[in-house]
Amino acid sequence: MERVAIVGAGHAGVQAAASLRDEGFGGDIELVNAESALPYHRPPLSKRFAEGLTDEAIALRPAAFYAAEDIRLRLGTAVEEIDARRQRLTLRTGEQLAYDQLILATGSRNRRLAVPGAELNGIVSIRDLGDAYRLASSVVIGTRAFVVGAGYLGLEVAAVLARRGVKVTVAASRPLPLGRSVSPETAKVLAAALSDMGIETIVGASIAGFEGDTCLSGVRLGDGSLSETELVVIGIGAVPNVELADHAGLAVDDGILVNEALATSAANISAIGDCARIRGCSRLESVANATFQARRIAARLCGKPDLTPETPWFWSDIGEFKLKMVGVRQPDDVVQTLTVDGGHVALCFRDGQLAAVETINANRVHVAARRILDAGVPLGMDVANAPGFDIVAHAKALAARAAEGFRAA
Repeated sequence: MERVAIVGAGHAGVQAAASLRDEGFGGDIELVNAESALPYHRPPLSKRFAEGLTDEAIALRPAAFYAAEDIRLRLGTAVEEIDARRQRLTLRTGEQLAYDQLILATGSRNRRLAVPGAELNGIVSIRDLGDAYRLASSVVIGTRAFVVGAGYLGLEVAAVLARRGVKVTVAASRPLPLGRSVSPETAKVLAAALSDMGIETIVGASIAGFEGDTCLSGVRLGDGSLSETELVVIGIGAVPNVELADHAGLAVDDGILVNEALATSAANISAIGDCARIRGCSRLESVANATFQARRIAARLCGKPDLTPETPWFWSDIGEFKLKMVGVRQPDDVVQTLTVDGGHVALCFRDGQLAAVETINANRVHVAARRILDAGVPLGMDVANAPGFDIVAHAKALAARAAEGFRAA
């Protein structure tokens, strides 16, 4: 293996390049990115867009890192085609780039809302740094904003706008915000928080179209009513970028299909991050997942032992509310709520055992829950319901026993 090509320089792609060097790979690394900016953190785009983000402030790694690690970073370079049989990439420049191993980290793009008026000025969707700059320039105290979608991105943006003095309305397709992602108990806490921020929420709303001549003037709802606004932010989910892989003949289905080792259906091609879906599982969109998969593929390609899987975890900053989740909740989970350190905690049990934990402003519990679930030691509902049960103390006890066992071995 003399050359590894990585398509996409988001969290997954950059971490894969760095981890290859960490694992001792001494061959060529070609990191190909269609964007022209230095690879950057994406979470701040929706959480801190109004703070004057700069390329350098949110860079994943400083520019000097790539030179120091001998990683060839090709910015503003799109890949037009993958020839899986000949193991070559065709770049938009016409250049052919050979590889021994190819890692696809093409990420995802925002789902579009195909309704009349979607082309009007004043409608924004955040996916890249340019989108964040455009949204920041639209923030004017006293104006109105309409956020379509009550998922993570929509709520993060709504909270920032409200804090900046914008009158915000959020259209939620479900009865509660984040209704697809968190338990009803946690969603109710978030709904109350939005109200306290002065954010109006319209539930069960559908969007019929946008009104205006060249500039936006309002949102036409499915019931025929008009909500006047000067700004619309679309946040209705993401679509994995699978077109390159599909055209090359790789198996795709809501993502580039991979096995547990992150290998695709084509020899010498792997996929990681938001664009990848492990067969039989749901696709995960998170920085933690992208980072872990990048480290895992680097270990495999370098012949190192496989990494111990970690429990999926996620986070979101909605104003002053730090929402963190570990594990993947299922609709039929039994939820037990607690108040710890003044924060909200939802313990989700499946078949009587702890399967996921949601917290709001309770970081100690989140850290403890990750330790428990990563350890794979069952925690039954009967134990958690016992008088005086302390999940943080329980996690510390597990860690102490594990350390004692390691010393004994």
